[in-house]
Amino acid sequence: MFSFLRKSKQAEPAPAPARAPIKPAPAAVASVAARQPEPQHASTPIVETPPAAEPQPSEEVVVFESISAEAGSAVEEAAVYYANNMADQALATLSQYLHDHPEKKEMQPWLMLFDLYQVQNNKPAFDELSMQFVVRFERSAPIWKMPAAVATSTNVDPTQKDLLTLGSKLAAGPQLEKICQLAQGANNARVNLRDVVSVELSGCKLMQEGLSSCRKRGKLLQLEGVDRLIEVVKKQIAADGHGDEDRLAWLLLFELYQWLGSEAEYEDLAIEYAVNFEISPPAWEALKPAQVAAQAKPPTPSPDVAGAESCECFAMRGVISEASQSQLQDLSNYAADKQEIRISLAEVTRVDFVAVGNFMSALINLTQAGKKVLILEANEMVQALFLMMGVSEFATLIRKKSR
Repeated sequence: MFSFLRKSKQAEPAPAPARAPIKPAPAAVASVAARQPEPQHASTPIVETPPAAEPQPSEEVVVFESISAEAGSAVEEAAVYYANNMADQALATLSQYLHDHPEKKEMQPWLMLFDLYQVQNNKPAFDELSMQFVVRFERSAPIWKMPAAVATSTNVDPTQKDLLTLGSKLAAGPQLEKICQLAQGANNARVNLRDVVSVELSGCKLMQEGLSSCRKRGKLLQLEGVDRLIEVVKKQIAADGHGDEDRLAWLLLFELYQWLGSEAEYEDLAIEYAVNFEISPPAWEALKPAQVAAQAKPPTPSPDVAGAESCECFAMRGVISEASQSQLQDLSNYAADKQEIRISLAEVTRVDFVAVGNFMSALINLTQAGKKVLILEANEMVQALFLMMGVSEFATLIRKKSR
């Protein structure tokens, strides 16, 4: 038997039963084995967990209940795929399970699929699944939630705002080719760059060409995490960026500065470029006001938009990855003078598989200090991963009753 996550109607937290063994599919394990360290919690001494914190009246404790082996296998395989930034494979796994088991009434594969469509901003697929859900379970389906970045910004038409998420390496491939396709398609789009930790020159070339084409066609792209990509490209240039082919990284950096309207940084880079390559740098081309406005960071979401309660909590955002040490350090600083720590993951789209150990270490440190930890509104994909890795042993998982 495996376990799945559902709402509890009880006011008091229920103790989680023993976890089922992790049995991700061989394909999923193979994608991880080369880079996944030994789970950090495996060698961690047993920690005496403080009493579970009390949920507020508008919250429910997530209770893990039993599902069949077939559903459990699909759930765990999809969770591993998604944690490794393989959303398409996760979608295929869950969709195949639903197709192969038309009479099963086990909710978690459905709930995970809803959240995958939500994260990908795929409302048509979400609505289609909703109709199937109502027929199967004879109850209301989950409600579509407007993405916070869309709901809090008036610069971009949310009905045309596509989302494109790049992986950890900026390299030639289908995802980068979509950057070029954006120039021919929708006027507005978001490009998530937060996961990028390394670049290849082929990727720099495709990215620069795609962004340049979009810029010249007046497309309104919102580059999320662009500061991070700039730092990665600058490190690439500093380490090995002085040959003729290395100009591709420089050209991408010029283009990124264009999108940010960073003319001073552009001019400084132009001087270095001219000295290094003994040729003239690209000319600065001012963006249209609407394109510049699209790069403005949205205002801090209100608690209702962010999914956090009116009580004080620590909100994490984006993808929790190996590059999230600053967020974990901020969490530690935030928790220093508090006994109960409420961590909102409402704006966390994914927790990277290799970063779960770091996240758990932060929770263990809080638990060892005698603090009570609650994790609010993690999406179903993240909660499935947390169940597999034992995060619920060190924190209470909470969701809103209205979910």
